[in-house]
Amino acid sequence: MSQLLIITIFTLMIVGLFGGLLYLGYLPFKKQLLKSGRLTNKRSRQINLTYIILLGLFVVFLVYNRDYRTPSKERLEKSSNIILPIDFKVLKDEYQDMWQDYCIIYEIQLERKSSIEIIKYIKKSVFYNPNSFHNGIWKEADFVKVDSVRAVWSKSAIGYDFSRPYDRTTYFITFDTLTNKLLYNECAD
Repeated sequence: MSQLLIITIFTLMIVGLFGGLLYLGYLPFKKQLLKSGRLTNKRSRQINLTYIILLGLFVVFLVYNRDYRTPSKERLEKSSNIILPIDFKVLKDEYQDMWQDYCIIYEIQLERKSSIEIIKYIKKSVFYNPNSFHNGIWKEADFVKVDSVRAVWSKSAIGYDFSRPYDRTTYFITFDTLTNKLLYNECAD
């Protein structure tokens, strides 16, 4: 079963439960208004229909506004061929949506021990190019091609940089070894 279907069913159940409880609270007032003649059967049906439509719109709103994207940590590990250490602090995790274009900015602070560990992962990565030094401009010779993927991890003036252009999506990582901060940027246009 797809994740969207499960979430939709769960949302329908929760909204239905709370909507039903609210409706049960309304029933005594409805009966009293019908008895007194201040509410007609036709108007009562209109209120019921409006209530059901509003509940349906609320379900659509909840399902639509759910964040279905893959967590930034998983995206970073998958695209860069490294594993993040367990102990780090997330400084920023932003998703900027611009219709079909988007940008993910994920910044983390690592401990000194974790920084040493991540440098080992970078050097073990299939995309690590020990002969490359990134000084702001990537050259075609910097990239390592594995299967159909072109990417590169290389040393830079502040630590290590990663780049992976893929179709309309670009992945870029900067790891500052002085401040122990890693900045992941994924943009599609």
